[in-house]
Amino acid sequence: MNKSTSGAAQRQRILQALALRPHTSYELRKLGCYQCPTRIIELRRLGHDIKTERVSIWDDEGFEHHGIALYSLVAEA
Repeated sequence: MNKSTSGAAQRQRILQALALRPHTSYELRKLGCYQCPTRIIELRRLGHDIKTERVSIWDDEGFEHHGIALYSLVAEA
């Protein structure tokens, strides 16, 4: 995996992850994408159709988080 934190590298990692399955913003942060909403907006502007849904999750330490974004790739540009 490319460990760069550049916007381009983050967009690439997000697209690769979403091509496999929907991912939450929490999961994408673990891939080094800390500005998920910004990167998703950039990907949409590049023509990718990405759906956002709000969900509740429990993290690795058992804490519940409400309103987490779940991103799904509907269609690539």
